[in-house]
Amino acid sequence: MLKTELRSPNRVLSERIQFVSCAILVLFFAGWIGWFFPFDDLLDQSGTPLGADFSMFYVAGQVVLDGAGEQLYEQAEHQRRLQQLFPAIDPSFALPYRYPPCVATLMVPLAALPYALAYAVFFALSAVAWWTAARQLVSVCPELRVTWQRSLRWAILGWPVALETLVGGQASMFALLITVGVYVLLRNRHVVFAGAILALAAYKPNVLALLALGCLFRYPRMLKGFLPAAAGIWLLCLVPAGWEGLRQYRELTANLATQSWDVATPIWKVHGLTPWFQFMFGDNGRLVCGLLGIAATLAVAIRARVVTVSEPIEPIWFATLISLNALCNAYTPTYDLVLLLVGATLTAEHLVHRHGPNVSRTLGAAQLLLAIIYFGPHLSQFVAKSTGAQPFGLVLAALAIWQGGLLWQSQREPSEVSDQLLTSVSG
Repeated sequence: MLKTELRSPNRVLSERIQFVSCAILVLFFAGWIGWFFPFDDLLDQSGTPLGADFSMFYVAGQVVLDGAGEQLYEQAEHQRRLQQLFPAIDPSFALPYRYPPCVATLMVPLAALPYALAYAVFFALSAVAWWTAARQLVSVCPELRVTWQRSLRWAILGWPVALETLVGGQASMFALLITVGVYVLLRNRHVVFAGAILALAAYKPNVLALLALGCLFRYPRMLKGFLPAAAGIWLLCLVPAGWEGLRQYRELTANLATQSWDVATPIWKVHGLTPWFQFMFGDNGRLVCGLLGIAATLAVAIRARVVTVSEPIEPIWFATLISLNALCNAYTPTYDLVLLLVGATLTAEHLVHRHGPNVSRTLGAAQLLLAIIYFGPHLSQFVAKSTGAQPFGLVLAALAIWQGGLLWQSQREPSEVSDQLLTSVSG
């Protein structure tokens, strides 16, 4: 009887999540497929190619495959090739290539395939990365694995941000897999290997920049794996156009960091605090936000280093770093918010570990977390389209402050569950 009563709140939560996830899955894919009607080409009704951003990766791979690596960062060449792929596309349609040369090299095998098949392969690889990351994350969250495993899996399956990332042809699922891999390896005390995996995030240097800073500062031994892997990636960057390609990429990143972008991402698609700092400080806003993020990340890492804990890595510490990484990143588009899956899951793991799975504060906080992560980004985008202001960054800031408070408290006090176990043993 007691076991049934304890599990009933979780069962109710699981049923709600399952219903919402199923509804989102059906509506999302029905809407996505219908958006390509009348199915006479690979463009949707807004004129965007199938796979959206994947077409940028595909064209970059084509450039390298054709031996034209020196044109990798020429926007006119990319638009010309897009026009060849999609004759009906608007000639002014542009998807600038802003990734390191190594990514274009990795896209060469896909660029050798017909476009639709290449996108199908990329979609499948992204889905595998997504599901592998989810399974690995659940496996290192023992509290959730016992109590909320089914709820978590359904939540992952119907998450709108993840679904948009999949169909949009972005590479953020690989950043998600890298993030989970680093956490799993640190938890299992494979620190050097974790550093090597973290270096793979160099495919998009800013995507995990603050998380990498926090991890490397707290675990300096990670550098033994990080530096050799980073050197290998650097050598891969020489393939398309040698030193000239690296010079072009360095100039591109400098321009993106200091100047207005020639093809700017709509403000309603950019999250985090950077847009707010740009509103307040103009051209210096991105720099100010970045410095604030570095300071906050180092503070969290220092706090974790000076406090002795029994666990190799605390879930709430890693979750706090993920929130800071999204908040103060120079560029946080919607699809990179897929990393918040890790932060939300580890925060829930921390709450269950400290308070138990059925305490009202745990259930309430877990449902609030899900609501924020599930619906926050797209609701915020809807508001931003009409107001020009992106409120999700402020919500995420509140979440990061709350996580920081949980981290501080957890390192000063034993958990309530541990207290109860000690009391029962001593009794």
